[in-house]
Amino acid sequence: MNTSLLRFAGTALAVSSLLLFSGCVVIDSHTESKTYGTLVSDESLARVAVGETTSAWLLATLGEPASREFVDENTEVFRYSSRQLTRIDSELLFVLDASSRREVKRTVFFECVDGVLARYWVEETDSKYS
Repeated sequence: MNTSLLRFAGTALAVSSLLLFSGCVVIDSHTESKTYGTLVSDESLARVAVGETTSAWLLATLGEPASREFVDENTEVFRYSSRQLTRIDSELLFVLDASSRREVKRTVFFECVDGVLARYWVEETDSKYS
């Protein structure tokens, strides 16, 4: 057998083995994200100050909340909700086409007393599906 042919066959076998035994090699990957509702980001929360931020500022900056609830005549709670869906599609060499989905639900509550922010809190869930 020709030496260059042996060298080529050996190289091809080595590369094939490396790809096969090193796990999956991603040929193509595509990510798509969509956000529904009003996302109050960590950057936006960093601009909020308890005892200083007014309910008028919240409405002007973040827009109308998903809901507004009066707890009593002086206290109002604003609820901003968002849902972010991310889909990742990958084509894998030697294995299969894979798809996964991630859903992040985030709700931010602002409690204002006499028109001034008294406290706020964040509730977040992160779910992954294959």
